This record gives sequence, structure tokens and C-alpha cells, in this order.
Amino acid sequence: MIDSQLLSYLIVFSETGSLLKSSEILHLSQPSLSKAMQKLEAELDLTIFDRTGNKITLNDDGKEILYYAKDIMMMINKLETKAKDLKEKNQSLNIGLTAPGPMFKFPSLFAPTSLNKKISVSTEGEKDLLKNLLNNIYDIVFINNPISIDNVICRKVMTEHLYVSVPETHFLSRFKESIHFSDIDGQTFLLSSDIGCWTSILDKHMNKSRFLKQSDPNELKEIAEYSSIPSFVTNISMNANSIKNRINIPIIDEDAYMDFYAVCKKDKSELINLLKQNR
Repeated sequence: MIDSQLLSYLIVFSETGSLLKSSEILHLSQPSLSKAMQKLEAELDLTIFDRTGNKITLNDDGKEILYYAKDIMMMINKLETKAKDLKEKNQSLNIGLTAPGPMFKFPSLFAPTSLNKKISVSTEGEKDLLKNLLNNIYDIVFINNPISIDNVICRKVMTEHLYVSVPETHFLSRFKESIHFSDIDGQTFLLSSDIGCWTSILDKHMNKSRFLKQSDPNELKEIAEYSSIPSFVTNISMNANSIKNRINIPIIDEDAYMDFYAVCKKDKSELINLLKQNR
């Protein structure tokens, strides 16, 4: 078998045309490089250099061998890159969501220590999530509608229900048992910047309202604790985002309920099984 390192030396030599310059680039002594080229000829069982005194040049056979050497080294580089990508992919878990609710429902899936993997989470629309799942960008996605695709598993895993959260002294607290979007439209609300597909629901039913958005969930919670401004929680998130002295009132419009389906390829079925353990 030909030593690929010798082929890389050959390519460097072809680019410089000089053993001295090549040895400097390769951090080798000139005699060591000369011996390496002799070894390459021995492995090929072919003379690929013309030698005149201390100078060597590629002969016609050498130029043809060089052509194949470049192809081989290019393929080796591609192979090494692919191997690196596969290793990184095996050490990571890429999750796609339409909304953040599954992160609260299935915390162990999103915890790097539980799976000993690097977790990457992105929020996208349903069509993009499915396309990227099929293209192996995501390992598992959470969407809002059931799908049927060959070699793909789809399981309903949760229903998220939207609540409005208000201080006990807020005038909306009188509703207590239930409330409609129409009852709260026009109010100012604290809101997380990333609520995914819930954004379109609020845009549809609360176009008279004003939203004070916060990107940091801890800051959002802190502001809510010391503010009289209403905010939102869901049946999934309210335990993690529990705020003292607040009442969580369920919104009972049909659009306040959102189903979530976990979707992955069949060769990643262990991820679906992990969700069952967290229910």
C-alpha cells in the first residue's frame, strides 16, 4: 500500500520544483525528503524522477502519477472531513421545535448531561422542521400536526394549554375559572421573545394588545414578580415559571390549545422511548 504521506510530499515537490524549498515547507531535512522520494519510487516500483547531479525533476511517468496523487489526497481530505463530521454528529443531538413547550415537558432530552451529548435547539416553522429532519439536520423535531412518512415515527406527546397570569389584585383576576382572548385583548403583556408558533395565535386574537418582550427568561420572571403587568404561562411551563402571588387563568378558546407530535426517523426511535420515560 502506498504511504499517503509520500504522496503529499510529491505534491509539495511538484509545486516548488525544488527539494530544498520543499524540505523547508515540510520541515524536513533535504536528505530525508530525497530518501522519501526514493521510497515512493520503490513502493510504486516505477522511476518517476530524472536525476541530474543533486537535482531531480519529474519525468513523464512522474507527471502522470502526480495527477493520481492529487486525486487520492483530495479523497483522503474528504474522507477525514466526513469522519470528523460524523464524529461530531454522533456526539451531538439536534432538536427542532415549533414552540418551546417540549423543553419544559421533557427536560432530560434537553439536558446535555443526561445523554452525554451536546444539545442544539432551534425554533422553526413546521415545514422547515420536517425538511431538515429528512435531510438529517435534526435528530428529532416537535411539530403541531400528525404526519405519515415512510421510515419516520410520529407520536403525539403532549397538548399545551395557554393561560394568562395576573397578580391577585389585577382586575382580570375576577375571571379566575376561565377567560377568552376577547376578554384580555387590548391589555399590555409581558412576553418571552421566543414563543414560536404561539406568536401567530396571539397576533390573530390580540391585535389590540401591546407586548413587552424579554429574551432572557430569568429577567422576564423577575419583572413579572415585581410588576402588575399580566403575562402568559401554559400548563407545561407554569411549574418552571411559577410566580408568587399570581393567578393563572386558563384561556378556553380553541386556539389556546396546541398539540405537539414528536417526529424522528426510525433509526432514532430511542429518542421517542426517552420521551415516554419523562411523561
